[in-house]
Amino acid sequence: MPELPEVETTARALRQKILGRKIKGAVATAHQLFEDKKLFRNMGRVLRGDKFSAIDRHGKYLLFRLSSGRTMIAHLKMTGHFLVIGRTAKHSPPPLQYSRVLKWRDLGEYVRFQIDFVDGGALLFSDVRKFGRIWLLAPDKISEFFKDRKLAHDALSNEASGAYLHTKLKRNRAVKSLLLDQTVIAGIGNIYADEMLWSARLHPLRKGSELTPSEVEKLHQAMRDILKRGIKTGGTSIRDYRHPDGSLGSFQKERAVYQRAGEPCLRCKMPIKRIVVTQRGTHYCPKCQNLSQNSKAKSQKFKAKDKISKTF
Repeated sequence: MPELPEVETTARALRQKILGRKIKGAVATAHQLFEDKKLFRNMGRVLRGDKFSAIDRHGKYLLFRLSSGRTMIAHLKMTGHFLVIGRTAKHSPPPLQYSRVLKWRDLGEYVRFQIDFVDGGALLFSDVRKFGRIWLLAPDKISEFFKDRKLAHDALSNEASGAYLHTKLKRNRAVKSLLLDQTVIAGIGNIYADEMLWSARLHPLRKGSELTPSEVEKLHQAMRDILKRGIKTGGTSIRDYRHPDGSLGSFQKERAVYQRAGEPCLRCKMPIKRIVVTQRGTHYCPKCQNLSQNSKAKSQKFKAKDKISKTF
């Protein structure tokens, strides 16, 4: 799933490509993307003549501000990514055939949604599994949208301080579980949670309530460092994620633990282990991220019932 670095990379690229461009029309071929089925049927008419005035991000959500005052919100979920074709892209495939789903292998398969611009080119949303979501909201509905989802502060926002993180982690759950919970901190997913826990030398099954202020501070610094490095490298392209121009991110080349089970730890050479935490494959170094016998015994009591209410 695209996480904060991938979504931020997408936002930055799209700002360069689509801001100020007048919309000619739009079409969607997958109703699953829209909770509002009326919007699915009328997207072209609703967006026609509008312009993108700004693109923001909160956690894993993209916010496309429109000149009409409305905001189009998008969540990439598991396999979604935006692509820009035509006037500002290297590729110019044939016009979208609205009666079917196109598969353009050089750009990314499974185009589900397209916005055409008056000056040529288009913004595409490609999503293999059709888990992505798109909303179009009036200005007075934005706060309510995020309030309903109980979305926490963005992991790279000024509000997400060390003190804030310390308060939010004071729960009787595994720290890995807490980092994935978007009501605790917004934007972190499986890849970057594993990487920041390794960087902070914290076992993923440590209870959040057991962490010392010093440990939380190390985790907070690791969180910011890892996420910023993820952005700098253009995110992680292991399977589906692509930049809006179709190119790949490169953070996958810098992973210390994620999907490196059996390979040597970059610090101590101990083989990386894989366990499952809240139904997520989790990677860690058993030496650098040692779980004390006391914590290990306690962890068995809550491991089975440790669940995430909202990971999206």
